[in-house]
Amino acid sequence: MRRTLAIAGKDLRQILADRRSALFLVLMPAVFTAFFGLAVRWPSPKDPRPVVGICDLDSTPRSALAADLLESGGLVRVHRLGRPAAAKADGLVRRGRYDIVLVAPAGYAESAGAALAAVCDPTRPQARAALTAVEALAARLAISLHIGRLVASALGSTANAAALAEQASTGWQDPALSVRREALGPAPAGRRIVAFGFEQFSPGILVQFAVFGVMTAAMLLVLERRSRTLGRMLSAPVTRAQVIAGHALAMFSITFLQGLLLVVLGQLVFKVNYARAPTGVLVVLAALSLWVASLGLFIGVMAKTQEQVSIFSMIAMFFFSAAGGAWFPLELTGRTFSFVGRLLPSAWAMDGLQNVVLRGLGFNSVLVPAAIIGGHALLFFAVAVLRFRAE
Repeated sequence: MRRTLAIAGKDLRQILADRRSALFLVLMPAVFTAFFGLAVRWPSPKDPRPVVGICDLDSTPRSALAADLLESGGLVRVHRLGRPAAAKADGLVRRGRYDIVLVAPAGYAESAGAALAAVCDPTRPQARAALTAVEALAARLAISLHIGRLVASALGSTANAAALAEQASTGWQDPALSVRREALGPAPAGRRIVAFGFEQFSPGILVQFAVFGVMTAAMLLVLERRSRTLGRMLSAPVTRAQVIAGHALAMFSITFLQGLLLVVLGQLVFKVNYARAPTGVLVVLAALSLWVASLGLFIGVMAKTQEQVSIFSMIAMFFFSAAGGAWFPLELTGRTFSFVGRLLPSAWAMDGLQNVVLRGLGFNSVLVPAAIIGGHALLFFAVAVLRFRAE
């Protein structure tokens, strides 16, 4: 064990002594994540409903009730805006931030003729759909106000018409008759959520540069072979198993440390919620690092020259990243491409990480992906060991 750790320590010192290691291990992955997370966008199927911003300048229960009713209707997404947004409503709509901006003016609850001000572009389909929901809300509020006045006049001067109107409006949230919609046939439980923005590229760049890291690790074996260091090492009281284990341990440590740094960066800077199941993320990182170490060992054993290491490593990075869903979600690809991609360990690494950051699942959701990645790691490791013994 001591000799294995010594070999691993020698590899780590040799890798980290190169100043370019910091560039390829941390800086480049961080820059790539930021660039692609901000620049690459595709239509997100998460929530196609129109977005309505509500700016409440009245700050009364009645004005707040308008936002509650609109939100409870479920036809639009409601964002509650601060008071300064009222002066910027035109710009917010023009830039596409919101389909409609509603402004509840001061005195909205007290004035009988006060109405919500709606700022929108009626030529846009999303705005027209949102406007329909807002008009239905206005009709509800008008009916409730009329009911409040009628009941107040019937009860006499002691009745509060505004309070009765709010009570009538609240009744809309609990109707006596409701319609429930259910899908016929099998429930769409198998439908997968498509990753978007940093939820795609934070784990994706992590997987890509983990595979890219095999170049540095595999290069050590080739250099040791060319400089005859490997032969002198084997002539010492060191077994082949200890040499292989030492190199694999160094590759595993570098990949795991790199992945851990990128996870922390994604959590703190890019707001990707790895903290939902941190233990599960660590299990996926450990399995990914074990597979990458085995892949690096395999390339280092198979390659004869430094040029071959570079070629094999680049091919591995491009193939496993593109086909494994690191660059784009496999849900957006064709059936054949998606089927082939899900056979790769990189796709299972993406699946395990996105089970946490995208689908909000717990520790148990990463066990199957981690086990499959571990199986690929054993396969590459076994082939590399057999090839190394043959030499």
